[in-house]
Amino acid sequence: MTTRRSLLRSALASSALIALKCNRLAIAEPVSATSGRPLARIPSDFIGLGYEMSSVGRADLLTGKNAAYVHLLSNLGPKGVLRIGGIVADFTSYSPHGPGSAQPRDTVITRDSLIQLRTLLDATGWTAIWSLNFGSGTLNDAVAEAKVVQQILGSRLNAIELGNEVENYSRGEHPLRTPPYLYDNYRAEYSRWRAAILAAVPTLCFAAPDTAASVEWVEKMAADSRGDVQLLTTHYYRGDQRHGTQDQLLQTDLELIDRLKRLREASKKSGIPWRMCETNSFFGGGRPGVSDTLAGALWTLEFTLLLAACGCAGVNIETGVNQLGFVSSYSPIQDDGAGHNSAGAPYYGMLAFATAVAESREVLAMSHATSDRELSSFTLGRAGRLHSVVLINKSATASLPFSLSELNLRKLTVLYLRGPSPESTTGITFGGAAVDPQGRWTGWPIPLSAESVIIQPASAVVIQAS
Repeated sequence: MTTRRSLLRSALASSALIALKCNRLAIAEPVSATSGRPLARIPSDFIGLGYEMSSVGRADLLTGKNAAYVHLLSNLGPKGVLRIGGIVADFTSYSPHGPGSAQPRDTVITRDSLIQLRTLLDATGWTAIWSLNFGSGTLNDAVAEAKVVQQILGSRLNAIELGNEVENYSRGEHPLRTPPYLYDNYRAEYSRWRAAILAAVPTLCFAAPDTAASVEWVEKMAADSRGDVQLLTTHYYRGDQRHGTQDQLLQTDLELIDRLKRLREASKKSGIPWRMCETNSFFGGGRPGVSDTLAGALWTLEFTLLLAACGCAGVNIETGVNQLGFVSSYSPIQDDGAGHNSAGAPYYGMLAFATAVAESREVLAMSHATSDRELSSFTLGRAGRLHSVVLINKSATASLPFSLSELNLRKLTVLYLRGPSPESTTGITFGGAAVDPQGRWTGWPIPLSAESVIIQPASAVVIQAS
């Protein structure tokens, strides 16, 4: 029989299993519930969202005048990163005076588009990664665009990316490069483009290689970098939207664990941070009825915490209109096409993550394979001291108890992430509140006086020392 006390001990002990996979410094012993060497530190701008380039081509979306959007970003923290790129970036051109366009295969960015984006970044304190058209554009056009992007975005420009999912350039019905297009071909081309762009704009930072899935290309980029890349980037999706299921979201992807270990090692050896700059549940726009549910919110919360625990420097959860021209069901921020933006179900997972790490920027221990495999637990802290615990119950039917007596923390508070059912697309709340139509969230922690907390089916809790 699993008791509350044994469940806590098992959760802490099994944290070593994942720690070994994500951090060679971790030891195969139970991690103390009150102190310990951090497994990873979470950068202040870890949280982020990802957009197809066409989103910037719209006149009413990514602007400081969009009050709801400003609130939705600000809820997630005073710092964050918007990654502007996607497949559409390789079919985008820059025209100073337009006319602008937001068509997936013919997006036109104007000077006003960039000024509009800058107002949003200034209103939120966030920065942007900007992708240039490496797939079908010219080097001369890229140099000209980079100059304007740097001039307008200024200190709000985090990095420049060249292209999107570059290892796929020679694949498909309409390849962007003549096959075979191997890493060495890409590396030579990247170096040539970067040198020309940097000669015109010497202060730029570069993010690369922005692969769809290839960890090998990231490893090679890290190994042969000569100071010509400041951020390693790659993508991840749980699977194909045509076959996506709720069970996939509520089960840990063991292949992902191996990928994260390799990415962390590449980053550690090279000294270059790495970012998951495009990601979400199922590629192709998500699976309606799965990605846009409470289960999708729980997946988002667990996934972002897993990335943080494995040394990732940040994540950009894809949102909004996709490369096919419709709003993805997995979008944390929904868009009705008429100027109204609202919180989608996955947003609540991001909100719970942001709340949990706001004052706890260290991952001290984590677990997803406790004696009850339905429970994921992550412990967060500061200066090596435990301050926050996140518990995710992935069972659709069973409540799970969790003992608080061994945490050795005082004045505990709790915020619950929950909804009517795992399949619910509405009625989801965090901290007792939903995000209102203006993008505001007024949730609040409540005191915990009992010695244990009950985690309801398909829900999560964020426990903090006040």
